[in-house]
Amino acid sequence: MQTEPILVQRREAARLLGVSTRTIDYLLATKELTAHRVGRRVLIPYGQIQSFGQGDHASPSRPNKSSAPRLSERGD
Repeated sequence: MQTEPILVQRREAARLLGVSTRTIDYLLATKELTAHRVGRRVLIPYGQIQSFGQGDHASPSRPNKSSAPRLSERGD
């Protein structure tokens, strides 16, 4: 019988979710995932990875590129 890990490293979390480690870093920075630091290692609870993969999260809001002020509109 295989047991699930309690905590996984960023690389394993990325593999499980099918995303890059950079995306994992983004999710950690935006607090969509939380992590525990053990020395230099960043460990993410396996249950969070499962929940996130099942869609139990709010989708991140990204600014719309067209709403950013253009250089000519900034009044510089």
